[in-house]
Parts: sequence; C-alpha cells; structure tokens
Amino acid sequence: MSGIQINGSWVCQIGEARLLQGMLMQKKTGFLLIADISGYTPFIKNHSMRNKPIIGNKIADFWDSHADKLINTLLEEVIENFETVMQFNKLEGDAALFFLEEISDENQIQNIYDKMLVTREKFNSKVSSLQFVQSCPCDPCQQSKNLKLKMFLHKGFFNQTEIRNNQELSGEALIFIHRMLKNKIKSSEYFLFSEAIFERLGKYAEFSMISQKIDDFGSPKFGFIDFENKGNVVADNHFAQKFLDTLKMLSFFMNKKNQNF
Repeated sequence: MSGIQINGSWVCQIGEARLLQGMLMQKKTGFLLIADISGYTPFIKNHSMRNKPIIGNKIADFWDSHADKLINTLLEEVIENFETVMQFNKLEGDAALFFLEEISDENQIQNIYDKMLVTREKFNSKVSSLQFVQSCPCDPCQQSKNLKLKMFLHKGFFNQTEIRNNQELSGEALIFIHRMLKNKIKSSEYFLFSEAIFERLGKYAEFSMISQKIDDFGSPKFGFIDFENKGNVVADNHFAQKFLDTLKMLSFFMNKKNQNF
C-alpha cells in the first residue's frame, strides 16, 4: 500500500486523496450543446498592438477589459436562457458548454431546439441593446455589432465525473461535438446538428444537409440552419443619440462587474 502510516493506520498520499475525494464517474447517454460567440477579431489585433512601443500594452489592456465585459455580458445572457432546459457545464473561451441526460420524453429534443431559437433571439436583442458601446472608439466596442451566435448540438455517450462538486465531462461524444466546430460552413450565425439529432428533429425543423470529414469519425452527415442573411439593426447616428450612447457606455464599463460562472 502506498502512502504514510499514522498511529498504525495507512493514509494515502495527498495527491491520491485529492483525486479520490468526491470523485464519482457515470456513463450517460444524452445531449451536448456548445454555444459559440463568433465575429470577434480584436484579440488578434491586440497581439500586434502589444508589440507597439511605449503605449502598446496599455492600449491592449484597455481593449481587453472592454472585450471581456462585452463577452461576459453576452455569455451570461446565453447561460441564463439555456439553464432552463440544459445544465451549464463550463466556459470554453468565447463558448459555453451544456449537457442533458436523455430521458424517455419524446418532447425533450424539441424543447432543446425551441430553446436554441429563443436563445438566438435573446442574444441578438442583447447585442442590439449594447449598441451604445460603439460610442467608444476601441476596437472591441466598434466590432461588437458583428457578434453572432453559433450553436452545435449532438447526442451520444459521455462520462460525467464529479470532482469537488464540479461536473467534468469526457468521452467520445465530447470529442465529436468539439470537432463539429471545425467545419466548412461559410457563415457566422447558424445551428449545426449531428446525424443523431437531425434524424429525430426533422419533423420540427427544416435544414440543409452537408457531409463533413471529421478526424477519427469518417465523413458523417450534418443538418444545419443558416441565419447569416437576417440583417442587422443600424444605430441612429444623430448627435443627441451619440451623446446618450456615450453616457450609457461610460456607465456600463464603470459599473459592470465581471461575472464568475
């Protein structure tokens, strides 16, 4: 037995104790969904901005702080909407991962799809409500109007492990849905469904079909719905509106606290 002996009893090593404490793995069949915010390029620009002498780092830090608050606000909107039908797992950069164990309810997949539609509408409404930040000249604020939401839905087997009250997911289905993000769709706003989903969702939605090569999974079929051409609301540009937007922008970035998910 590995470990140390205290008062005649063996105690496992600290690392082993931490690993075993609160750990419980279960294999489940269910749904995985990733909601991914697209349309943000200032992070690349920030990298080059930091290479500029004297004030490059200060400008990049300023941009980062605005980008973080905007993204956190929008992710909070997505999570708040989706938590009514699926369990939020974690953030992955500008994306949020959700999961739901399958039960014997034929309406389960329709409920998820309906929530996807509602969440997209809520997300776009939130982006429109934040148009006042464009009164700030920084690159993230100027690009905020271009933010879109992509959602990926898959059904399969995954492992759910509880470690220190956190739910860690693993397994083939989790690998597959992350590889769904790397596809050939030329759009920044769409839903993408794996074959296990669109076979059951066909009576609720109309979508186009594609075949995509996925490493280690062959060339499976996918169904997708493209929202790219819906159009955007253009902000009012007269002076009074700009002034009001500037005041709202200053209040937003001064008072908005970072969210911990």
